[in-house]
Amino acid sequence: MSETPMATTMTDNGDGDVTFVREFDAPREAVFAAYTDPDQIVKFFAPEGLTVPRESVTLEPWKGGRCELTMVMGDMEIPFAGVYLDVVEPELLAFHVPGEAMKQEITLTDLGNGRTRLTLHQTDVPEQFRGEMAHAGFDSSWNLLARHLAA
Repeated sequence: MSETPMATTMTDNGDGDVTFVREFDAPREAVFAAYTDPDQIVKFFAPEGLTVPRESVTLEPWKGGRCELTMVMGDMEIPFAGVYLDVVEPELLAFHVPGEAMKQEITLTDLGNGRTRLTLHQTDVPEQFRGEMAHAGFDSSWNLLARHLAA
């Protein structure tokens, strides 16, 4: 396991399609499990400075299942309520938020030697959820994920 967090890269075509990529020193089965186990997702889903109370989490990782949680910072709550569009263990999680056009797809690629590339591709992303703030948020969250996977 490496001591230094790896950087998250972002590609934004300026037209609502955004892709983030991060590599982890962990098998893809472990990364997939972190995204589908409520007890694990609370440890990393929100960027540093926010928390995800365990009681706010509902994960039903199958097509049509719910993916719901709330990120909290002080008195501020940021709910997330998505529906899984596709789930292929341990390589794909696709979901969307009902009523919104944006779709998100997480692809996990086995790089060998216990390493995994996570690619998050988002389509129809509203402008307020793109750019450097989004990049910083995912980078922070995935720093937490890397620490969780290393523990």
